[in-house]
Amino acid sequence: MTEYCHPVQFRDRYQIVALSPEPDFDPADITGYAVLSPSGARLRHELTLEQARLWVDGLLQEENQRPAEPLPPGRAARRRP
Repeated sequence: MTEYCHPVQFRDRYQIVALSPEPDFDPADITGYAVLSPSGARLRHELTLEQARLWVDGLLQEENQRPAEPLPPGRAARRRP
């Protein structure tokens, strides 16, 4: 079965798409939602848009809690004006 992706929402650098069996978007034909990475890889499949949104929010929160990677030796941080 062929699945078609219909963009629904961008959240930061991730995209949420509606999945359907038809190339033309029809809200009645949606079979689920997928979260796509910036490169377009499918990261997660959810049954509802709300579940997809919550999953992306959790992913973004986790990413924001990671410590920044240190700069390589000899590279000073530049301040923006």
